[in-house]
Amino acid sequence: MENGGPMRNRGTIVVKSIILLICGVALTAAEKELVYDAEKGIILVEKKAGAASALRAKKSAQRSMAAKSAGRGGADLHVGRKKDPPDLYFRSGLEYYKNGDYDNALKNFTFADSVGHRPEYRLWIGKALRQLDRVDDMLLTMFTIIKNEPDCDVADDALLELALYYKTTDDYDRATQLFSQLVEQYPFGTAFSTGEELREIVREQRRLMRAEMLNSLSILGYMNEDLSTAFRNFQKANNLPVTEVGDRQTVRAIKQQQHRYQEMEELKERQKQRFDGMKVWIYAALGAGSLNIFLLVMLSFQIRARKRQVSELQKNITDLDVRKL
Repeated sequence: MENGGPMRNRGTIVVKSIILLICGVALTAAEKELVYDAEKGIILVEKKAGAASALRAKKSAQRSMAAKSAGRGGADLHVGRKKDPPDLYFRSGLEYYKNGDYDNALKNFTFADSVGHRPEYRLWIGKALRQLDRVDDMLLTMFTIIKNEPDCDVADDALLELALYYKTTDDYDRATQLFSQLVEQYPFGTAFSTGEELREIVREQRRLMRAEMLNSLSILGYMNEDLSTAFRNFQKANNLPVTEVGDRQTVRAIKQQQHRYQEMEELKERQKQRFDGMKVWIYAALGAGSLNIFLLVMLSFQIRARKRQVSELQKNITDLDVRKL
């Protein structure tokens, strides 16, 4: 009996441990996280499902860093020169960026980060990469800031940059998800460079996306105050996957159809203008023709009148000649 007590206690502890482990696994599986995928970019996935993607992202980042090191010959960026204060490089990079010289901006931001290792330097590295159309590097840079330094001053800016990128590439659904995450995760965040409240930026961007889609769908004949219903009707009518959201395929199809519609309307307007111009010439020709006809009629009357006068004159002359005889 004395030995039974400890055995039962150990059994109870084991059972409790198993229950806690199961609960922990369930909670982990229910959570979502941002993951960088080399093909899809930044995506929201289940935490468990994101493990493989996260591992791929880590390896991809390592390969990228190795390639960059190989491209520099593995040497320090500052070999043969004095290491200036990183903020000097950063301010110089901002001037280049402002003037549209994104190559030199990227170089200076990279110099600054190699000396100072501050997240705001990496944020502007990402901005310069976006301007240079190096999308994969930009996405990885922004994702690394969000993932590794979520509490830094520019993590919310990096998340905003990602959301704006997906908006500009017509993936309104993913942009909306990232905007929502931004407001939830950083409700009082402000833009690093301007100090503007990110909530206001997000609200305006959401409003613009919604207004644009409602207007476009209305023009194409899919009028509905419920945007999800309008998306569904459009997707069904055009044999697209019915997601009821503005995914990239749907938004691009809407924009393409609206573009064709606008081209047709512009063609009709040009034809109408040409027809209106032709009507002016037709009316002018008709007016000139009518005037000519009127002049011909008047001339005909005058000729007839002259003929009568000549006839009467000849008659009078004949009468005079007869009287003389």
